[in-house]
Amino acid sequence: MMTSKGLRIYFPLRAWLFVEVLFGVAAVLAIAVAPAETETNFAWHITPTVMASLLGAFYITSAPLFLLPLLAKRWEMIRVMILPAALFCTVQLAATFLHWDKFSVGTFPFYVWFASYLLPPPIFVVLYLWHQKRKQDATSNMEDPIPAWLRLALLILGGGLTLIAVITFFIPNFLIPIFPWQLTPLTARSLSGWLIAVGTLMLSMRIENNKTRTRLATPMLILILPSILLQLTRFSSEVNWASPTLWIGFILFALTGLCGIYLAIGNWRESLS
Repeated sequence: MMTSKGLRIYFPLRAWLFVEVLFGVAAVLAIAVAPAETETNFAWHITPTVMASLLGAFYITSAPLFLLPLLAKRWEMIRVMILPAALFCTVQLAATFLHWDKFSVGTFPFYVWFASYLLPPPIFVVLYLWHQKRKQDATSNMEDPIPAWLRLALLILGGGLTLIAVITFFIPNFLIPIFPWQLTPLTARSLSGWLIAVGTLMLSMRIENNKTRTRLATPMLILILPSILLQLTRFSSEVNWASPTLWIGFILFALTGLCGIYLAIGNWRESLS
């Protein structure tokens, strides 16, 4: 149903977002809280431990992406998140099929992993199209536009992260030799899924070109660097802190966080109403 403010979020999407929260909680508890125990509590055994910890950092940053939409009322306030989430899940699912022999197939953690990436892509795409068919934007982008300089930053950073992600997925050895700890083709491809999630989210925000309608996605951009630093310091002995790749990553995510902070400033009540 349309209101003067926009299209309400219909129950099927809201219900699925709740399911995604459950998947997210399971992932955070398994890989972010206890990254050293992936042999028994995750879909596959990840080594070194710091790699599991890094992936756990990304799961932590994604939590607001599913929690905040549960509080939102309007489709227009959450749509920037939907297609990036579908792409992320598609990449993780593809990595699963490509490296099937590396997974703990038949275990409960594997079934949770498999379901959490098999189901979302079609569900998100169908619900995105369903809502978009019914929407009629009540407000113009020009009412709260993203400044031109920030749109350029979103394009450069988002496009750059997406490009790195695509190259890494198809050519894992692009990243493996220069990474600050040992990567495998599977962990490189799993990491590329997170990079494509962040990159396409930023590109989606640029296309939306409205601060109010991108605000709920900003916590993920803001939390990436602090979460990564927290998780890496837990296993600092496994990290090559002199690696140029590591510091380039820190700079990219610092700039990403600054973009998120700028977009987060404003009327949150309007974004949630």
